[in-house]
Amino acid sequence: MRALSASLAPPGGDRTVRTALKWSALVVLLLLGVAELLWGAGGMAGPSQAAERPDSHRSVEDLARRIGCKAEITTDAADLRQGLCTSGGEEVWIATFPTARAQDAWTTEAEAYGGSYLVGDRWVVVLSDTTADTMHGLLGGQIVGGADHTGAHMQPGSG
Repeated sequence: MRALSASLAPPGGDRTVRTALKWSALVVLLLLGVAELLWGAGGMAGPSQAAERPDSHRSVEDLARRIGCKAEITTDAADLRQGLCTSGGEEVWIATFPTARAQDAWTTEAEAYGGSYLVGDRWVVVLSDTTADTMHGLLGGQIVGGADHTGAHMQPGSG
């Protein structure tokens, strides 16, 4: 009886079923991957996460417009785009960066020179004492202070 039931099964039946299951699983995984790519977090068909953040990447011209001036582009390089404009009688320096890494490198170098910077998502505005609060209110971001080069260091026992 056993020989009869084995002879009725199609040749290679177990192997055909396993192969069909493997291919089905592969197709399902491929479809899930495409769905994630298109509609997942940050997907090509979904809403941009940058567009949802209020402090998202902006161009030099957009930042200048928000400040209330028109930027003159002074550098347009692969790792930095910068411009100057005048607002309220003060010169405002604006820089944008293609990556957070380029911005971090620039900011690290700039902090050694002192001053204050308004830092956003891949953009920086150089601040003066009179523009810090205004620029922060207009653009958001975080105010970062550079090294203190005034020489007004506290001496032990003074103060």
